[in-house]
Amino acid sequence: MADFNEYSQKGSTLMQQALKKLSEGDIEGFENDRSEANRWFDLFYNSVNSEEGKLTQMYGESRNFGIIYNVIEQNMDNLLETKGGKQIIKGVYDLIKNNKVLNEQFKIYDLFEKANNIDNAKDFVNEAVSVVKKYNKHQIKENNEKLIRFIKRNKLDEFVEIPDDVENLYEAIEYVILNKKTINNVNEFVKAQNTITEYVEKVNKENINENKTNNETLYNNFDNKLKEEEKKLDENLNEEEKRLIESFTNPKNNTKKIFNNYRKQTLSKLSETIEKAEESDKEGWKKVYESIKNKTYSEKMSDNIVSCAEMMEICNTIDE
Repeated sequence: MADFNEYSQKGSTLMQQALKKLSEGDIEGFENDRSEANRWFDLFYNSVNSEEGKLTQMYGESRNFGIIYNVIEQNMDNLLETKGGKQIIKGVYDLIKNNKVLNEQFKIYDLFEKANNIDNAKDFVNEAVSVVKKYNKHQIKENNEKLIRFIKRNKLDEFVEIPDDVENLYEAIEYVILNKKTINNVNEFVKAQNTITEYVEKVNKENINENKTNNETLYNNFDNKLKEEEKKLDENLNEEEKRLIESFTNPKNNTKKIFNNYRKQTLSKLSETIEKAEESDKEGWKKVYESIKNKTYSEKMSDNIVSCAEMMEICNTIDE
């Protein structure tokens, strides 16, 4: 897909030419250039408003990991308020942990964005960039879109505010991941490194002023960080609930089918229970049956997880 700016610039240039010709009395030339300018503006409009275009506006052409993860982080407080939300967070951690490309990006972005206790920012960035694993645009885009689909499936708020210096940092990190330094791009590469260095210097200074001398933020092992978070989330989850989360957070699974299977199984057990129940208990079980019968698959994945967890608990209660 051509760059949006290219469409806009060509349209603007042609429209300026058209207006110049109009002022010179060249009506035919004006009409020709105006028509061509409108064609480019139409291309710009259609591209921007396509699904691909909307994703590019929100996350960048290569689906910038920093922006994506920032969206998740800024939704974190709300997610932690509910059991379903906590399960979504666990799904995100599992997805990043088990995906090599996402895992590597997380470490790189985390390394630069949360720099702490750095003696020489320039040397630090130079050395770090020299060992950054390179990926091509297709690999980055393909894997980062898995996180975007996760965001959309769970209806997280995508319209978050990211400070300009942080967004510039994300773009610079993306550049050094996607590009190997050559004689042809040395100027752009150095510019990206300088942007990262300036940010690291700023954050490092802020951390020193706030007496943050703990190296853990910078040097922590990614797997240990995940294990620490998973431990918090797993405290109130049994094995069945963990399997439930995994089934809903795996992008390969048909989640609607999973939901309907839970619903079907629960209604079947409730029917048997109502049939065998004492008359005094039937009314209560019938209300539970109607409640489950009225449940429908939601576009918001956390609602489905919570509903299925409830149905699973009903089935376990019946089986006891």
